[in-house]
Amino acid sequence: MSRNLVSKRNCIFICLSTLALLVPPVGFTTGSARADGGEPFKGTFTVQAELLTTITTCAPGDANCSACLNSSGVYVEAQGVGETTLGPLFFEILKCFNPAGGSFGTYAGTFTMTAQNGKDSIAGTYSGQNDNAGDAYGFGPFSGKWTVTGGTGNFNRTQGSASFTAVAGPFTAGPSPNTFVLMAFYSFQGQLALAD
Repeated sequence: MSRNLVSKRNCIFICLSTLALLVPPVGFTTGSARADGGEPFKGTFTVQAELLTTITTCAPGDANCSACLNSSGVYVEAQGVGETTLGPLFFEILKCFNPAGGSFGTYAGTFTMTAQNGKDSIAGTYSGQNDNAGDAYGFGPFSGKWTVTGGTGNFNRTQGSASFTAVAGPFTAGPSPNTFVLMAFYSFQGQLALAD
């Protein structure tokens, strides 16, 4: 009997600890933008990405995916979660990889960061480039910029930008033919102006 009690206590402790990690930190509130351009905004994200290489792998009606693949690009959807100065946020990136852009390929697309309540989100544009050709094990660094163009809920009318550095890889076969998956790890910092 004491064994079950200990297991229940451990389960309760783990659940409460997890819940405490999900509660946003107190002290960062929305308000008028500071005169110097906003509040510091930084954090890290871990995402899993799926790379689509043929038009038949696009979701029905996804015009961005179709346009990317029709222009000899690789369409990338990445989703994950991270810890930021605004608390934990879910992260989604929809971008097109242009292998002929820059020295090692470039990216262009959009991103959305959403709070756990599902109502407060920050959205904007994404641009970046591979920093080199990657290593022999399939890992490669990339970097770029996010430009915040708005938001919803408590992040309505948010503006700002952040630069990021990241690493991704290695590729493995995806869930459908002509798709690949990989993990990517982002670190970013910038300024964010939260409007009233």
